[in-house]
Amino acid sequence: MSAARTLLDRLGRPGGVRLGTGGPERIARLSTGFPALDIVLDGGLPRDRVTEVAGRRSTGRTGLACAIAASATRAGETIGWIDPADSLDPFDAESAGVDLTRVLWIRPRSNADALRAAEIVLRAGGFGLVVLDLETRASARPEANVWSRLTRAAEQARSALLVITPERQAGTHAALGLELDQRRVRWRTGSGRLALLDGIETRVTVVRSRVGRAGQALVVRQACA
Repeated sequence: MSAARTLLDRLGRPGGVRLGTGGPERIARLSTGFPALDIVLDGGLPRDRVTEVAGRRSTGRTGLACAIAASATRAGETIGWIDPADSLDPFDAESAGVDLTRVLWIRPRSNADALRAAEIVLRAGGFGLVVLDLETRASARPEANVWSRLTRAAEQARSALLVITPERQAGTHAALGLELDQRRVRWRTGSGRLALLDGIETRVTVVRSRVGRAGQALVVRQACA
């Protein structure tokens, strides 16, 4: 008699549960707006989970978040943007395609207030995407119970929680972890031989994934840094 059969007997329904026959979990996705990145991520960011984007300053964290937000608002989603460092430039965001009429922009006084604000926004419901911009480095990362609450709130709201940060902080609470590096600015010659910004290229590496394939990398071009 196998250990599995013994366990089923203890559950009171011997033979009523078939082991190993369940299909793969179907996860709703939110497109990033980059077709190549969506392919790598099996459709985009997972909804009702935490995605973490980490990278040093000027590697394009905010630009990538703007591109994802633009894609979300084009799809009719309402988004929340929690911005304690006042890093978001609404003009750059609008230039990247973000529909600001569909954005709730919150500028808390501290990272601690930002974490509380993110939980409040998620629990309010109705947001397809919530962006949480944390400038805090890993040495001052929030406690694990904070991430547990945010993860539960995202699950209940069926929202994609996108955390952008200099260093990875969410640990195992992040279903998807992306790292940005090797930023490259591209220019083109305009009228009068003026140099015009033609886009910013950043390498994106999937360093953690509980919902797809990790270890892949690609270069994306975005409109703002």
